[in-house]
Amino acid sequence: MRLRIMNAVRYVINKIPRMDWGNWLFWSVVVWIGFNLIWIGAVSEHAKAWIGAIIATLLAAAVYKFGPRIKEEEAGEGE
Repeated sequence: MRLRIMNAVRYVINKIPRMDWGNWLFWSVVVWIGFNLIWIGAVSEHAKAWIGAIIATLLAAAVYKFGPRIKEEEAGEGE
């Protein structure tokens, strides 16, 4: 089961386009805002909003840290 999950994660990561740090920063902010809005709309009656902010911050940090970056040889081709 764990192997199937890891293969699925690798498949999804390979489908994500390679972007530089500025693009991943943008998507991290979008994930943070989106998760907070979903949390406030759906879960805020049962849990505090600051819990959603913490979870959103962890998700945004994961998106920024683990998003695939442009490889060195690909970065030189555009110049």
